[in-house]
Amino acid sequence: MQIGDNNRVAALTGITTVGDFRRRDMAYGGQGAPLVPAFHLAVLGHPTEKRIVLNIGGIANISLLLPGVAVKGYDTGPGNMLLDSWNWVHNHTAYDDNGQWAATGNVNTQLLQEMLADPYFSRSAPKSTGREYFNTQWLHYHLAKVPNVFPEDVQATLVELTAISIAQQVQLNGGCERLLVCGGGAKNGQIMHRLASLLPGTEVSLTDKYGLSGDDMEALAFAWLAARTMANEPGNLPSVTGASRETILGAIYPTNPR
Repeated sequence: MQIGDNNRVAALTGITTVGDFRRRDMAYGGQGAPLVPAFHLAVLGHPTEKRIVLNIGGIANISLLLPGVAVKGYDTGPGNMLLDSWNWVHNHTAYDDNGQWAATGNVNTQLLQEMLADPYFSRSAPKSTGREYFNTQWLHYHLAKVPNVFPEDVQATLVELTAISIAQQVQLNGGCERLLVCGGGAKNGQIMHRLASLLPGTEVSLTDKYGLSGDDMEALAFAWLAARTMANEPGNLPSVTGASRETILGAIYPTNPR
């Protein structure tokens, strides 16, 4: 479900608006997500280096930019979503700044293994997920199996869940020379430290180092997709979404004549 009304955006701003990107891909059998890997390929692809772009938002997703191989991209599992909601319950702040609270806790191995046993992590791509799956109910279901875990230990374990579920997918795809990270989770020092530890021999760095703001990545990507739509060019990658063909995405909502 895509929220928002493009008609109202066009009417209120007086600016030609492009939106509703996902449903055309879905009409051809795709998942309609993720759409950002096509942009990652265009701006961060390299002819010889094995690169993976990692976006850690509420959900974490990767774009596999491997020379000579069709681009793939999918959601690895929770990014910040569970961390933020658990932190809100116990600290009443929107997020755990730089993972400082998680750093005070210890990973609970039993809880970690319970969560990693979820079938989503072993499912083959293409796949996507969201808050409808990885949410507080999901977390409490697993906590009920491992009672009496200190709140800070739960937070530390959730950091490890995010890092391991990402690292496993990087390794499953043969690893990479550079893991380029963007999204809010890139500001969590605990997650970044664990990724570097779990992926020895891989440079784990911010996309900012390569000229693309990690904070603006999603906005930049959809501006790029809008430009593709306006130019009558396809914007999806069937190897990523599972669609049966490339297609022009979205719809154009022009401004009214003066």
